[in-house]
Amino acid sequence: MEAVSNIPGNIRLMTLLSITGWFITSISLSNINKLIFQSHPFDYPIFLTSLHLLSTLTFCGTIFHYTEMGKSIKQNFDQNPISGHVSGRIILLSVIFTISIVCGNIAIQHLYISFLKMIFAMTPLMTLLFSKLLFNQPVDVLTYISLIPVCVGCVMCTFGEVNFNLLGFTMAVLATILRSIRSVLQGFLLKEERIDSFSLLYRMTLPSFLQLAVGTVIFERSVFSDVYLLTTPSVWVLILMSCSCAVGYNIMTFLVTFYTSPVTIPVLGNVSMVLTVLSSLLIFQNELSVVSVLGIVSVIIGTWMYHETERLRLFLVFIRVLPRAEGKVQAHPKK
Repeated sequence: MEAVSNIPGNIRLMTLLSITGWFITSISLSNINKLIFQSHPFDYPIFLTSLHLLSTLTFCGTIFHYTEMGKSIKQNFDQNPISGHVSGRIILLSVIFTISIVCGNIAIQHLYISFLKMIFAMTPLMTLLFSKLLFNQPVDVLTYISLIPVCVGCVMCTFGEVNFNLLGFTMAVLATILRSIRSVLQGFLLKEERIDSFSLLYRMTLPSFLQLAVGTVIFERSVFSDVYLLTTPSVWVLILMSCSCAVGYNIMTFLVTFYTSPVTIPVLGNVSMVLTVLSSLLIFQNELSVVSVLGIVSVIIGTWMYHETERLRLFLVFIRVLPRAEGKVQAHPKK
């Protein structure tokens, strides 16, 4: 309590505001996107994603050119140009990032948020596997064990899903795999190449937007002549809200990490997953089977175990399930 009381009031306030903002934007983004696809004849996931990226690009550009913090960051990476192989990896990251978001938005078209979030909960397991395969990073056995409830829960949710859709499920699984690869590659660039997260976001956003713009012209060109879209302001209100949430989510993630620590985001993600599922059930009134409910509970427990692995290890050592020598903390990637 004494340590908390020594923190300046403005820091505590900004921490509280950033965490609150993170929850609001995180939960709202998924539900608003689902509302766009479900309430309107809107079949343009690539176009919607391109608007998200355009909004983020505009935000990053504004920060870099009109704030002292942004000017400092921009000056730093202007003075330290990146090499060709790093640029290639950033382009690869942008491609993976683009496809993963598009797949996620296609999945939202066909699946309810409650089921979609359970599939996305497999991301940590996929991340661990790709970290091991691509960079041979050591992974603790207890971490794998903690993800067993997540796997079991996802299987239960899949078999118990009342509104199952094969296309939506396939896109969700593909999005999960790509998000895992993106997480591993992004972590490598941030740690090994020492690129700060804001600069990486800025460098990645422009090529991602260009890819999506080309994809929109090729696959969704009818969006530019869609009479309903052009004559229905309510759709654009939702799109504007969605873009604002996408930008806000990036801002709040940056601020939460700045005012707390990177570990805070996964912890908040656990709570956000529960709140997103509950809010989705309240808004869309989708039916859940008993098997799905049990699967959701299993995923939540497994996700909590994954992010509390070290505390779980200490507890097992304390009750002498694990020898004290095996209770040492080992580093492993958690994205």
